[in-house]
Amino acid sequence: MARPKTGEQSAPERMQEAFWQLLEQKPYAQITISDVTRLSGLNRSAFYYHYGNIPELADDAIVSIYGDPDITAFIAHIIRQDEGIDTIRDYAIASIATPQRVASIRKLALIAGPHGSTGLANQLKSHVIEIWLAALGCDPEPLNPGQRIVLEFASSGMLGILAQAPAVFTPENITWLSRSILPDIIAQLINSLKSDGSTPQP
Repeated sequence: MARPKTGEQSAPERMQEAFWQLLEQKPYAQITISDVTRLSGLNRSAFYYHYGNIPELADDAIVSIYGDPDITAFIAHIIRQDEGIDTIRDYAIASIATPQRVASIRKLALIAGPHGSTGLANQLKSHVIEIWLAALGCDPEPLNPGQRIVLEFASSGMLGILAQAPAVFTPENITWLSRSILPDIIAQLINSLKSDGSTPQP
């Protein structure tokens, strides 16, 4: 297959972009290979050259978001406790001012939103948890059941926020949220995992 010219999107990039556009228009379960080839301007042979099915394309599209260091930093920053509220608010507002980050957050919103699927949402939740544990330097293996419930609770809340991203991430709402108790609650919950991880005795 011919390589794309400099500045042109590769075939996988075109199909990934088509995937995101389709996920905005219809539920994940209804996206077909024909939809992707039609929207990307490629044929079925090109699709099957790179992917075996829609889930493989979805995985590739999602991995490209998870590989974005800006998104990793954004998710990790939510649990920072060593900065004042003004610094956190300034960071949050700066986050939504970057077109690339806005585009990536919008894609995360599609995964967590009504057009996503349980599998895609769980994949995103796992990624959020991995980022938080890495930021804390915590090993997930020794976490006790109570700590795992805290992670599940906080990450589910994070998915709820991401699902509402287009409406929530405006300068006015970010300012209000950053001044509310919510960021501190999330940060305290996740930072509570820095205990020894031993299971409490009855």
